[in-house]
Amino acid sequence: MKANDTVLYGRETELSELFGLMARVSQAGASSTGKVALLGGHSGVGKSALAQSTIAEAERLGFATHRIACEPFHEGMSFFPVRELVRQLSDGLPVAEKIAAMFGKDSPQAEMAAVSDSVTADPASRREALVATFTNVIVGRFRSPDARPLLLFIDDLEHLDVGSADALICLISRIGEGPVVILGAFRSDLVISPSHPLKSIVTSARRAEGVLTSVSVGAFADSSIDDLVDVMLAGESDLPLAFYEKLYRETEGNPLFIREILRVLRAPASNGTPAQLSLIDGKWRFIGPVELWAIPPSVEDVIASRLDMLDPEQRSELEFAAVVGRRFAFEVLQNLTASGEDDLLLHLERYLNIELIRELGDDDESFEFSHGKIRDVLYESLSGLRRRRIHGQVAVVLSAMVGTANEDWDALIGEHLFLAAKLAEAFPYLLRAARNAQATGSAQDSVSLFLKALTASDGAIFLENDSRQSIQLELASAYLSANATDEAGTLLQQLIAENVSADIRVTALNFLGDALMFDGDIEQALATYLDCESLAEEIGQRDMICEVACDLTELHGRQYERLAGLEPTRAEYHRQRYESYVDKALKFVPTSPTGPLRARVLRNKAKMSRIAGDLAEAERLYRESIECVDSRVSHHRWLIPYAKTLRLTGKVDRALEIVDQVRGWSAQVGSRRSEAIALQYQATILMASTESRSTLVEANGLATRALKLHRIIGFAQGTHETEMVLGEIAVRLTLFNEARLRFEAAISKRDLDIAELFDVIAGELDANGEHDRAERLRGAVAADALGSSA
Repeated sequence: MKANDTVLYGRETELSELFGLMARVSQAGASSTGKVALLGGHSGVGKSALAQSTIAEAERLGFATHRIACEPFHEGMSFFPVRELVRQLSDGLPVAEKIAAMFGKDSPQAEMAAVSDSVTADPASRREALVATFTNVIVGRFRSPDARPLLLFIDDLEHLDVGSADALICLISRIGEGPVVILGAFRSDLVISPSHPLKSIVTSARRAEGVLTSVSVGAFADSSIDDLVDVMLAGESDLPLAFYEKLYRETEGNPLFIREILRVLRAPASNGTPAQLSLIDGKWRFIGPVELWAIPPSVEDVIASRLDMLDPEQRSELEFAAVVGRRFAFEVLQNLTASGEDDLLLHLERYLNIELIRELGDDDESFEFSHGKIRDVLYESLSGLRRRRIHGQVAVVLSAMVGTANEDWDALIGEHLFLAAKLAEAFPYLLRAARNAQATGSAQDSVSLFLKALTASDGAIFLENDSRQSIQLELASAYLSANATDEAGTLLQQLIAENVSADIRVTALNFLGDALMFDGDIEQALATYLDCESLAEEIGQRDMICEVACDLTELHGRQYERLAGLEPTRAEYHRQRYESYVDKALKFVPTSPTGPLRARVLRNKAKMSRIAGDLAEAERLYRESIECVDSRVSHHRWLIPYAKTLRLTGKVDRALEIVDQVRGWSAQVGSRRSEAIALQYQATILMASTESRSTLVEANGLATRALKLHRIIGFAQGTHETEMVLGEIAVRLTLFNEARLRFEAAISKRDLDIAELFDVIAGELDANGEHDRAERLRGAVAADALGSSA
């Protein structure tokens, strides 16, 4: 093994597996299915070294390679590694231009890229568009016949953000579209929580059979310690057995620890004492008694002793770099230090030679510490005061660079100011970053940033419409978006107190109702919405009157549908309340011709018209509601109800086109929920529009796929509705026992005879405006077709 391969001694098995994976992807060409390879292990065991060798092998095989690392300082910078990879893959072009060049300027992919930057798209759609555009930039390259296979290396996945995890999951869902390998490395001791974003990536990759390769990288065995030392010293050694025993006992076979100890032993002491490891007559020998050799107690201590050998001025440069992060740009470091350009370049070249840092690429004027531990030791060695001062300087430098940056740096600048204890200065950056994260659907990032902004708000200057309580409301909204309903509820209870302004209280009541609905507490949600309605009317807040009327519309509508076939009297009460709130919302609908609230009001009115049988009016209102939102967003929430109405008006082909549009969106964004809903309604339309047995069998297959996806993601309403569709298909195929099982599963009741069961399902379909489907079930009962199968 060559000297520059020393870090890979004893990794033949791992390298064989990784190199074999690269070869298989490379040899299969453009038709290759992509792969995911994850390297896990404790700090210092050699994950990065394995990755570097794999990258080198990939480049030898003709792969294009790109790399990025996740960092704790990127907290709140939603999608940071994903955005950085998109920047690299776009070859300096704006991403929209790159996508247009790949797919065409009028393609769905180009529209998706536009939505990712749209200020009119709702946060969930923008998030989905960002995720899809990341994947489109990658798979689009394989449309060219001479495209090279692609390797993406993401280091330090223990710091991965949720948004980037979603983007990688989307890429994994489309990994069959081209020869792309996702290579990741992570500290396994920091990825323990079941909620860690990396866990969802592993789950998705495992579901895609044959895609995931997991490599567990461990420490070396004691039996190989002598050979490992020879390889690391790049020469033959003549060392006593006690040396190897002590080295292994203290390091437990951790290669980083061993390597750093050998580096220190080979270096002369600062007082001029010769090195303890010397090359004598062509062999490395230990000078002095082994029993007197003092090994530092940890890898951090041995790294610290090596850093202590540096000139104070040069060490200062590395300390500045450590505050910037694991990776740092030459321009940033130059602006932080007093060194001139030539001197700084000379110093960096020295750090390269002694392997404290490495260069990221020939076309990228950036560097990274050769191991995260080196950066950590430098950072932790700083006094609190000096660390805060440098964080403040980094913030100033980054602020000056914003004009030339292609990312939103508010979160990063705010983080450095926060760590510099310049809280009042950090506040506006953190608040803007929190709002940006919320606008792109990055709920967990926005929660973290809102919390920091609130911490930094003491003594800060608020804008005219901001207050501490209004920001707490935004935090509560972020909690709800992140499904953290307990945290949201606790905060909202504080904000509905009498001493809080009415404007804050009314919104808090509305959010609290949403939280209770999410938790399934219907009665308490209803009471809270009614309190919100009363207060909104008292203070004359029209938009909130409209908003809560929509909430109450949908609450009563769901209860009406659920109870229609089971408890007609209660269902009728909810129907009346449902209709009254639809009409009330219309009286307060915003006058603006666009916007999600207006779209919601019109959609609810359209549904009521559909249920009443006024299909022409329903179709008109659905079209109008869709025009109120970003027309490029093919989201199931707006289009599927429209497709339902088109089917009922006999426009089956157009309804199927709309469903295909939703499926196309869901395929790009990797959204299983949207895909499941689209499959469910494709099956519904085919089932309700044909007598062909072959088409019914096709519909059954689509609905079965939808049901599987609904169960995987835990979407109870989708599972309920799809079980009903499968039961109806079974009726049309005269499989009445199968139908009974499906309907019983849908309503979770097994104490009804088959005629009663069919009538319950028919009642729910009627309540949803699906009268033709309801009559088909009643017809089966009336024809006494069920008697022999009961």
